Amino acid sequence: KRGGWQWQRTRMTDPGRAARWWLVVAVATLWLVSVGGVAADAIATSTVLDVTAVLGAGAVARRAPRLRLVSVFQRGWSTILVALLRHEPLPIGRLIPEPWPALEDPVSAGASHAF
Repeated sequence: KRGGWQWQRTRMTDPGRAARWWLVVAVATLWLVSVGGVAADAIATSTVLDVTAVLGAGAVARRAPRLRLVSVFQRGWSTILVALLRHEPLPIGRLIPEPWPALEDPVSAGASHAF
């Protein structure tokens, strides 16, 4: 629901049909995210908001190194739509994993948990 595909508007009751719909949605979401990821990487670094300057150095360890003003889903949707409107070949996209955020050391943070 509200994940970009408006599932709540389908009003499907047949489980087989809903299963096929979810397969299509999964493949389409993968395509949009891969195209959006490539488009997001093409943005010049100088135009991206510097998280360290805004949040401080301590917050960067807990959050993503770059703030996205537009999600990769929306950026992929826009990129594909522009290609369709310009009668250009559809973009393929490529999945580029981002590094995992660094976790703060629990000992230095003062948290002690016994497991």
